[in-house]
Amino acid sequence: MITLEDKWQIAELVARFTQCSDYGDWEGLKALYTDDVETEMEGIALRYKGIAEQVAHAQASDAQAQGKNRHYNFNLTITEEGGAVHADYAFMNVNAGQAPMAAQIVVTGRMRDTVVKTADGWKIARRLVRFDQQVAVDF
Repeated sequence: MITLEDKWQIAELVARFTQCSDYGDWEGLKALYTDDVETEMEGIALRYKGIAEQVAHAQASDAQAQGKNRHYNFNLTITEEGGAVHADYAFMNVNAGQAPMAAQIVVTGRMRDTVVKTADGWKIARRLVRFDQQVAVDF
């Protein structure tokens, strides 16, 4: 059974993902995943397997947005179902732009992270991304 402290740590894990990903802390990002982490995007055949592919995708997103890729997460719920722990939340991905008033919403949707408690704390083992829009990811 997960505790309130576990829920707090899982919420921090989700927040650390955005901080590391958005501000180029690639070593910090690596520490958030299990070795066999997998990201699946509903409706898209492309998957990211393992830590290296997760980080490479984040780096490609960062480069594409010229360092201005930002993730905003909302409405987080943390549940335990059949022994698995899930962090479910809505997200908005924004290109912050290079000038005031230049920011653009890129995509929105929902995420479901399956998280596991390790000796080093909670880590993301699986991520399912459900986009609100029709998207084509090729990196």
